[in-house]
Amino acid sequence: MRKHAIPFLLLAILLGMGADRAFGVNRDLLRIQQQLDNLQQSVEGMQKTIDTQTASLKTLLELQNHEIQQMSVAIADMQKTSQQNLATSSNRIDTMTSQIQALNESLEEAKVRLAKLSDQIAQTQNIIQTLNTPRPAADQGAAATGLQPGRSAAPDADTLYQSGLSAYEGGQYEIAMQAFQEYLQNYPNTDRASNAQFYIGECDYARRDYAQAIEEYNKCIEQYPDGNKVAAAQLKKGYAYIALGQTQAGAKELRSLIQRHPDSPEAKVARQRLQKLAVPARRRK
Repeated sequence: MRKHAIPFLLLAILLGMGADRAFGVNRDLLRIQQQLDNLQQSVEGMQKTIDTQTASLKTLLELQNHEIQQMSVAIADMQKTSQQNLATSSNRIDTMTSQIQALNESLEEAKVRLAKLSDQIAQTQNIIQTLNTPRPAADQGAAATGLQPGRSAAPDADTLYQSGLSAYEGGQYEIAMQAFQEYLQNYPNTDRASNAQFYIGECDYARRDYAQAIEEYNKCIEQYPDGNKVAAAQLKKGYAYIALGQTQAGAKELRSLIQRHPDSPEAKVARQRLQKLAVPARRRK
């Protein structure tokens, strides 16, 4: 019995030892499996975290892109507005520059006119002073004899004539007429007497007193037939008739001028005026 019990005992010991080893292996496998499960859960957790962060990052990127687009549009609008404002400002500056330049030109013109006016005023004062210069008293001998005192000394001829001419050119016709009339009173036989009489007519013509101008032109023609203003006086006499509406009388005067002074510059002007009036320059015989 003992011989047969020993093998069984040994077998039981071996089986017990195998069971212990198998149990140990199973525990290791369980532990490894649990670690793998934990690792997988950690990986899944990290994946979820990554997915969440990726989604957040994507959303953030989309927001940033949208903001960048809005900023780009805003910058483009600002650039457009700035360019428009710059163009408007440039136009305004150009306009202001033109206005300033025009004002400067107007100022310069005003200065020139003021200077001319100052000269005219000075000339007028000189003329008035010349015309109003006190003249020497008559000789006591004339008064003692009962004779009329002699004429007082007049300003010199050149001063009177130039005073009248300056006043005429400055449009001061009343003063010019006074100077020329005084010139004729004191120097009726000089070479410039014809000119002085002509300019008296010119003063009346400029004042549109055409009837009086015709009378003054007639004096120039009749009293100074050899003067250098006869042709000019006859031309302006014809113009004065036309200005009065007496076209036929004016045309007659112009034709007379052409016949009397055919080669004069005034005759050329008379022919041109007759052509405008549709009146023949000469009558056919």
